This record gives sequence, structure tokens and C-alpha cells, in this order.
Amino acid sequence: MSNSIINRILGRIERVLSKTRVNPFATLYLNFRTLPFAQACKLPIYVYGRVKFYNLNGNIIINAPLKSGMIKLGILQGCFSASKGNAIIYLASESKLIFNGPCKFDYNYAIRITNGGIVNIGAYIGFGNDIKIYSENSITIGDYCRIPFGTCFMDTNFHYSVDTETGIVRPKSAPIVIGKFNWIGNTTTIMKGTHTPNGAIIASKSFLNKDFVKLGENKENIVIAGSPAKIVAENSTRVLSIEAEQELNKWFTNNPNEKIYCNKELLNSYKDTTAYNKSFE
Repeated sequence: MSNSIINRILGRIERVLSKTRVNPFATLYLNFRTLPFAQACKLPIYVYGRVKFYNLNGNIIINAPLKSGMIKLGILQGCFSASKGNAIIYLASESKLIFNGPCKFDYNYAIRITNGGIVNIGAYIGFGNDIKIYSENSITIGDYCRIPFGTCFMDTNFHYSVDTETGIVRPKSAPIVIGKFNWIGNTTTIMKGTHTPNGAIIASKSFLNKDFVKLGENKENIVIAGSPAKIVAENSTRVLSIEAEQELNKWFTNNPNEKIYCNKELLNSYKDTTAYNKSFE
């Protein structure tokens, strides 16, 4: 067997392993490049797989008790789609990437913060693969949000446009604020000016660019869907409790002809995060 064939085989093995193992060089470099020395020594950020650091002149801030590996970047959590290449991190000077607790990113993510932008990520947030976060203003994501694969956050249009009749030019960027306990469907695009309330469910492939807190008259637990998105339902939120979800799976499996399950006791447990929190350890 030729050396070239052996090298190709070894390269494929390396690519497979890189999806599931900690990248020691990238982990050390990111921690000690972006965090104070005393924090970096605890290695609160684990980097998995391949990543390209295009710019690390900005700051990473962790507003939570430090624990090794509490933030996992590029860890393989599921197999919904194939990897398309390296993850990317670009933190320009004066930019800030803030973590407020444990967090997971699946592989193939892109984080790009420029022009003094701030990305503020809440505690216990799980990102799927192929996530894009582009900021030059402000993106805030509340605690316990679940964000599946293919979702894109952009608080900027990158370029200005002018009304050819009036000559009016509007700002190219505006803050994004995502409430706590949001469940965002896959391949959703969230643009500048978006504001969602706590407990919102956002349907897959939606396009958001409005203040849904004002549109929903400050109501929580709404369902948002469409392109452009609108409020389509109220009084609905995600079952976050792993135990409650297992109970529901068992009930519907044992009752295949039933279309609904009703148990008001579930309302007291759907936000029990005990088991969910442990999944981030």
C-alpha cells in the first residue's frame, strides 16, 4: 500500500476523531489568549475539533462560577447533518463574547463579532451544528434557550441602503434580544431589531426582524412562525424537563391512537431543569 493511500486513510481517521475529542492546542490558546491568566488556568472553555481563529483581539467574559469545560465549543452532540469544514471565531478589537453559565456549541459554528459588538449568551444554552452568529451591535440570548442546527443570528445588514426617492438612509444594525426558555426551530434566521419574549417557540425556517414583545402585548409563551414571521398562537412553550419528556414519550407510545395528552400536573414540572443541567457537565 502506497504512502499516499496510508496518509489519506490516516487523515480520514483524524477528521473523525477531531469531531469528538478536545483539541488541546486550540483549548489552551483560546483560554490564555482571551481570558485573565487566573481564569485561563482553570480552562473553562474546551475546544473540540478543528477551528480557525481569524482574530482574537476582543474579550471573552465569563459571568459565572468557573469550572473546567463549562463552555464546550465544537462538541459533537448529534448527527443531523454532515460537517462542512472548520469552525470560525473572529473577535475584533473592542468586541465582547460573554457567557453567563454552561454552554454547548455543536461543530461547524461561526462566531464573528466586529465594530465593538457584544454577544451575551445566557446559561445552559445548547446550540446545534452550523450555527452562525454575526454581530457588530448587540445580541443577547436568554437562559435555557435551545437552538438547533442551521440557525443564523445577524444584528446587521453589513451595508447601508438608500431610498432612491427620499434619500433616507436607516441604521444598518440594531440589537437582537432573545428571551429566556426560547425554543428556536432549525434553519431560522434572526435579524436586527428582533425581540422575543420568554418562553417563545419559533417554528423552523422562520425569518424574524420585528419586536414580538410589543406585537404580542408583552405576552410570554407565544408561537412565532413564517417568513416574515408573525405570532400564530399563544399559551404554548417548550417542555424542558427531561423526565417529563420521557413520560410523554412513554404515554404516546403506549397510546398510539390518542392525539392529545392532558395532565395539569405537567405544568408544575415542565421547567424542572435538574436533569437538563446535568447534561452540560
